[in-house]
Amino acid sequence: MLGVSNSQSDPISPTYDAGVPPPSNPVELPEEAVESLLAQGDFAGVGAVTAVSAGGLTINLLFDTAAMNAPASFRAGIQQAAAILTSLISDRITVNLKIDYSGTGGGAAAGPDGGQWMSYSSVRSNLINNASPGDTTFNALPAGSSIQGQSYVAVWNSQLKLWGGLGANDTTTDDGSATFATDINPNLLVGVALHELTHAFGRVPYGPQPDIFDLYRFSSPGVRLMTGGATASTAYFSLDGGYTKLADYGQSSDPSDFLNSGVQGGNDPFNEFYTYSTLQTLTTVDLKQMDALGFHLVSATPVTIEALGSTSLVQLGMSYFLNPVAGGTGPQIKFNGGTVAPGQLGGWTPIAAETSGSGYQVAWKMSGTDLYTVWNLDSSGNYTGNAIGAVSGGTAGFEAFETSFHQDLNGDGTIGVPSTVIEAIGSTSLVQSGNGYFLNPVGGGTGPQVKFGGANLVVGQLGGWTPIAAETVGSGYQIAWKMAGADLYTVWNTDSTGAYSGNAIGAVNGASSALEALETNFHQDLNGDGSIGIPSTVIETLGSTSLVQSGSGYYLNPVGGGTGPQIKFSGAVLAPGQLGGWMPIGADVVGGGYQIAWKMSGTDLYTVWNADSSGNYTGNAIGAVNGASSALEALETNLHQDLNGDGTIGIPSAVIEALGSTSLVQSSSTYFLNPVGGGTGPQIKFGGGVVTVGQLGGWNPIGAEASGGGYLVAWKMAGADLYTVWNTDGSGNYTSNAIGAVPGGSAALETLETSFLQDLNGDGTIGVPSHVAAGAQSLTSAGGPEVVLTISASFSGELIGFGNSGDRIDLSSLAYSSLQTRFDGANGLLSLSDGASSTLLHFLGPMSQDSFRFSDDGHGGTLISAATGPVSGTAPQTMTLTGHDSFVFAEHFGQVSIADFTPGIDTLVVSHNLFANQAALLAAIHDDVAGNAVITDAAQDTITVQHVSTADLLAHLSSFHLV
Repeated sequence: MLGVSNSQSDPISPTYDAGVPPPSNPVELPEEAVESLLAQGDFAGVGAVTAVSAGGLTINLLFDTAAMNAPASFRAGIQQAAAILTSLISDRITVNLKIDYSGTGGGAAAGPDGGQWMSYSSVRSNLINNASPGDTTFNALPAGSSIQGQSYVAVWNSQLKLWGGLGANDTTTDDGSATFATDINPNLLVGVALHELTHAFGRVPYGPQPDIFDLYRFSSPGVRLMTGGATASTAYFSLDGGYTKLADYGQSSDPSDFLNSGVQGGNDPFNEFYTYSTLQTLTTVDLKQMDALGFHLVSATPVTIEALGSTSLVQLGMSYFLNPVAGGTGPQIKFNGGTVAPGQLGGWTPIAAETSGSGYQVAWKMSGTDLYTVWNLDSSGNYTGNAIGAVSGGTAGFEAFETSFHQDLNGDGTIGVPSTVIEAIGSTSLVQSGNGYFLNPVGGGTGPQVKFGGANLVVGQLGGWTPIAAETVGSGYQIAWKMAGADLYTVWNTDSTGAYSGNAIGAVNGASSALEALETNFHQDLNGDGSIGIPSTVIETLGSTSLVQSGSGYYLNPVGGGTGPQIKFSGAVLAPGQLGGWMPIGADVVGGGYQIAWKMSGTDLYTVWNADSSGNYTGNAIGAVNGASSALEALETNLHQDLNGDGTIGIPSAVIEALGSTSLVQSSSTYFLNPVGGGTGPQIKFGGGVVTVGQLGGWNPIGAEASGGGYLVAWKMAGADLYTVWNTDGSGNYTSNAIGAVPGGSAALETLETSFLQDLNGDGTIGVPSHVAAGAQSLTSAGGPEVVLTISASFSGELIGFGNSGDRIDLSSLAYSSLQTRFDGANGLLSLSDGASSTLLHFLGPMSQDSFRFSDDGHGGTLISAATGPVSGTAPQTMTLTGHDSFVFAEHFGQVSIADFTPGIDTLVVSHNLFANQAALLAAIHDDVAGNAVITDAAQDTITVQHVSTADLLAHLSSFHLV
């Protein structure tokens, strides 16, 4: 029962299992079955029986007078539900069901109309022996002659027909009945009917003796609920003895129905109460319930063959359904009054379906062949005729149907008759479809066909003339044609229907300017010359104006796009060659007009024109000059290009130095103080005027740097050891001398070197030279690779890379005559003593006692010489140095890390063989990812100064010494 309360009535006499003593009470019909029977009216007679079959199960629907007088949609809904059941149940039996249409309130009731007692052991045996292969549903039933104390089971007519208890296809039996309220929503009727018809099949509870339904109704594991009242205790559906719950049963309306809030979900058609969300087909758990009643199922899952349009073609069991894509169940496909079953038509298989008019069209394919056909069906799914007969997939008649089905039926990659897009560059797409040409909108849809002489133009009708482009023009179209294999073109005009109305141009060759002018209408290069429209040559496009030669004129076009004015002279457009050898080479917007640069072919002569905003010549910016003219070079910046080809835009400049934040630049005959980061700074000025090259005699600027709110500028007298430094203000004006004219060794000059970040006097040091290290007298070079170090016994530095042939250390304070030495190779320590004093020298590198040679230094002291050159093929070692204040580096020192270097106090002494000058040394310093300063020489040897940045080192130039 669905949506209404049960009612009680008198029982109907049962029949009994032959030879089995009956229980003390007869088989009474379930309450819902009684209610349904009582609602039945008179049988409506001929025409009131509708047989629904899908090749296995047949359901005879016996409509009473009220049901026959009901709207046709009511009977269609009942038939649809019956069709679903016949498509899912494969048992070859006939079930006769009486159908009534009466009452209101949206309810329905149904049940079996007859049954028979059978012993439990017989029922169990029949269920197990008749189960489908692999179906384990009945394995959990306990063996023996009784179940939960009950020896008999009520078996209803439809189940008896499964096992031969009644004639399988007896049409005279009264197997079940159902009644439906007249106000059930037609959109929900199929789901309601599925609910009630399955009640009539035996989906009902019983008790105290069970029916087959009760064998799978549990109140707890191993405990079955065997009661048949309208209300019942909590129970659930299980197939494994009550251990796994598949669905919850109702408690207040019908205990054979599912509880709406149960685990099976609130939309199941077997639920107690239906809603607008109730499913209109059976669910997986519903099918398991029917299987548990003894019925054999064809398929538990509907298979969607396609659902591309408004109709979904679905195979469910042994039937094909035409379901709405939006949801619900549609009619079955029928032929000669019966439902079409898979395989019934041999190899023909349905592949698509769609609503057509008031019915349907169904496309079929013959398996393994290229044969197709299309059926017409009425609204109930009945075959009414062929839309087309059996044809191959490439048949245009068949391909035309593809658009109705919204899919590519023949698998050629196209829906509908295949078409070829000839071009679709503008707003119109020129398409060949079949034997015609179409002028379709690019945005979609179908436009008119091309017509000639009042009829559609067909492919090949005009001989070798083939359309290559089309575009909307005015209220019609223009169509471009090309003669195959020839350089001949023509253009048609047509009206809005595609009918030829005349020629825009006659037959012309591809170079025709008339044809090229029409290319812009078509948005494409018709003649294949690489240009749309009349070809043009871009002369230059470096600034905001593009100088273009197009046809017989020069254009001043915006670089951003569009067309600018033509160049004009004496009121007329200037043509190429009109001015003899003068050719335009550059143009740009200047003020409210233009400037145009010209060059005389084959010479070094240039001139620049001024033109107004319309391109009219108004005068010369400069006359005819050679390429080195500063007047010409000054105009190069206006035109954003190097007109004279000297590699520079504008007056050429030379960078004198750029070591700090200021770059000292000579540009033409003056000096600029430019920011190193870019841009132009002030010129150097003296006496109120710009200082020009040579103005100060032999004095030449060699360095400049920002200082305070102005600049410092260092000067050197050419050919002399004389230097001076100027102070200037922020505009570059000389204000005073920082120092007067001094020699290069002047401490005042050397002190200022740190401000310039460069070695002005070339002594190898930026700033005043400092001593090498504690206890060291001098570190000198003989011009070769050797290093000569004169130190006292108190020297505390580290010697790195010592070992080049010729490297020497002079210990003048240690007497050679009484010298004793020992080398600690593990720690790189050379101990020397003359008995009165001693020293300890620290070496870094692959050395041993034999690496040293000792001799008299000529004054009684000790001279240490390298015995051999650096060890060949030995990879540089990575070492970390700590605990020293002076570090002396010769060549091939490897990778060295100094752990406790203090800028301004400790000293780095580096051989001149590693860096040519101090500027090169400073340029080799950079920070690693940890912010440590790293000095790298050409051999990729590195000195890493830990915890000291490049900026810290450059701020203490006195820590460097180059020898």
